[in-house]
Amino acid sequence: MRTTSPIYLLAPPPSGLAPIHTLPLLGPANASVYSLTVPRATTTTRQTFFPISALPPRASTMPRSTPLPESSLSKELLTELSCEICFSLLYNPVTTPCQHTFCGKCLHRSLDHSSLCPLCRETLPGFSFFEDHPVNQKIQSLIIEAFPEMYAERGDALAAEERDARLDTPIFVCMLVFPGHPTALHFFEPRYRLMLRRCLEQEVPSFGMILPARQGGTGSQPDFGTMLEIRSVQALADGRSMVETWSTYRFRILERGTLDGYTVGRIERIDDVPDSPTLALTGPSNAELMEMCTEFLQQLRRGTAPWVVQRLHNVHGPPPDDPAAFAYWVALILPIDDYEKAKLLPIRSARLRLRLVAHWIEQLNSNWWFASGCVVV
Repeated sequence: MRTTSPIYLLAPPPSGLAPIHTLPLLGPANASVYSLTVPRATTTTRQTFFPISALPPRASTMPRSTPLPESSLSKELLTELSCEICFSLLYNPVTTPCQHTFCGKCLHRSLDHSSLCPLCRETLPGFSFFEDHPVNQKIQSLIIEAFPEMYAERGDALAAEERDARLDTPIFVCMLVFPGHPTALHFFEPRYRLMLRRCLEQEVPSFGMILPARQGGTGSQPDFGTMLEIRSVQALADGRSMVETWSTYRFRILERGTLDGYTVGRIERIDDVPDSPTLALTGPSNAELMEMCTEFLQQLRRGTAPWVVQRLHNVHGPPPDDPAAFAYWVALILPIDDYEKAKLLPIRSARLRLRLVAHWIEQLNSNWWFASGCVVV
């Protein structure tokens, strides 16, 4: 009969060890467990060993080496339903003519910079094609059915990105505007096209307007500007927009920052306060100041070509009767620097604004180039 050497679980027995039990393993071989030889105690503890086949089965909660089929399918489906621009779950998916699907907002922002498909680089239709383009209902239904909670979280995240608790006013850095006047604007830069779309999503579409920083100067952007309310928008095929606005009120920037390339800020509205009786009694009256301004403008028009006078009337309209608005109207026509005119914005007294405009007129009358009839408007 053939004998088989024992298979040891730990190691062959060194000298001084004696076998205490034998555990049968798979196959004909036996394995021995050894321990140090110790003196026998008066009482012995019986040890019980179980075969490997008698061990309890693995718990169902133990991690598996291969994922469940459902988990694998969900991961693959999530990958297919992710936007290739933001690499997140598609939200309001829009499919291009080249059959690529992106988030609606992601595609719009991509078109601000290029008219090519972000994936295949094929030329896409004009911006107006995607402005009111419907979402892909089949893909959106699949997303909502497969990932309802994730889709809701995606919408909340996008909404949080669109609003800022403090810097909630978009600001267009362009030119000087006074309250109560129409302003036509041309939006063509990608950052301001994005700003315009966000403004149109508001209940009252509006944005602020300030002068840029002086060229060659060390100063920063002005702190005072005017709020513009959007009246109409004409979107062009290439994504540019012609916007008509109406200036409503003045503001002061308390805090400013940058969002996607354009300025945003936390603002404080500026309104006029009643003039004190002491201020009303000092110097010429409001009527006298307005009369002086009117005489100066008539003198200015007599020395200007008729077509220029007609253009001024078409652009600025007739003079208002309200002293609060009259100072703004005169300042727009005066041939002085816009940064000097911007000093009217923080003044909360209509009478003080009239006095400042009268001071500018006195300076113009004293200049030799104006007295000689050389006026550039």
